[in-house]
Amino acid sequence: MHPRTTTSGRSAASVNRSNRRRGPLAGRRPGIYLGVAAAGAVLVNVLVGPQPAATAEAGTATESVAVAQALGLSAQSGPAETAPADLQPLEDLAATRSSREAAETAAQQSQAAADQATVDRQRAEAEAAARAAEEAAAAQAAAEAAAAAQAAEAAAAEQAEAQADAAEAEEAEAAESSQGAATVASSTAASVVARITNTAGSVKPQVQAAANTVVSNVPGADGITLGGTRASAADPGGHPSGLALDYMVMTDAALGDAIVAYHRAHWDELGVDYLIWQQRMLSSPNGSWSTMEDRGGTTANHYDHVHVNYN
Repeated sequence: MHPRTTTSGRSAASVNRSNRRRGPLAGRRPGIYLGVAAAGAVLVNVLVGPQPAATAEAGTATESVAVAQALGLSAQSGPAETAPADLQPLEDLAATRSSREAAETAAQQSQAAADQATVDRQRAEAEAAARAAEEAAAAQAAAEAAAAAQAAEAAAAEQAEAQADAAEAEEAEAAESSQGAATVASSTAASVVARITNTAGSVKPQVQAAANTVVSNVPGADGITLGGTRASAADPGGHPSGLALDYMVMTDAALGDAIVAYHRAHWDELGVDYLIWQQRMLSSPNGSWSTMEDRGGTTANHYDHVHVNYN
């Protein structure tokens, strides 16, 4: 008969299958026993009633130790007490990382503050330099304006002074002309023949006649030298042509002024073209004197004689 078909055979097979199913539980029995013991301890604590915390903890610990000893387990072999030692490096690492991040954040904030302070200082320095430049430019402009105004005032004063001097000179000249005209206006007749020194032929007849009239009517003119023609003269329409005379008054400036005044008073009668006296030229009886260039000497600048060009 086959073993599986008998009762005993079925029982043996059932036992074998049961043993095979329970095989893996053999390694987990200590943990199960420990869990059952802990649950029993909790149940005992609930049934006994509330105790002081120290007594309950002590009783629970004692019962747990007793149960563990009964099961053949060591109280030191559980993972509960080894966990804090395993987690301590992680906690230290986390604390170190937190401290480092805080230090880095503080350093970044400090650097940002320093950078901002530098930017603020540079901006303030630039603004101060710009203000100083503007103030310097304004001061320079004010100084230049003041100098220009002062120069303008000085120029205006000089011009006014020059105009005043010119007006005084014209008044004095007009007074001299009036005085000379009043002195000689009554006489144009010639009573004396003028002695003229010529080195290049005779002067023109109208020039001789004018000289005769001048020496006859201007006191002191008949005793001076009269220069006539000469080839060395620079003006071909003057001395070389016989149309000019030099009344050599030498240092007698009053006599020179009198001869000039007489010619101005009788400009048309004498046929005057122009006069030169004391480095000035006069081209009309009522005109103004024109200053001539400096020719370098008393005679060349006509300070010792009156030059008259006749038509």
